[in-house]
Amino acid sequence: MADVRRGSASLAGGQQKDWMTSGEVARALNMTRAAIRRWAREGLVDAIKTPGGQYRFRREALAKLTDVKRLHPNGAPAPAAARRGRS
Repeated sequence: MADVRRGSASLAGGQQKDWMTSGEVARALNMTRAAIRRWAREGLVDAIKTPGGQYRFRREALAKLTDVKRLHPNGAPAPAAARRGRS
């Protein structure tokens, strides 16, 4: 398993780190951290949970989050029953 401690994924030479916090993702998408964490819990975006209970997101997953946000601009995806066409 990759080491996801703060700053550990940073590379020499100023390259971007591989993992992002929920706060970093929320700022990038202009959303709340709570909405990003909810999406992670609901499986709408791939994330790992650290031993301390914090979510970490791969930088490349940001593209997927952008797609989800476009489908759910208010940050609240439809309930699972509604997505399946049931009430």
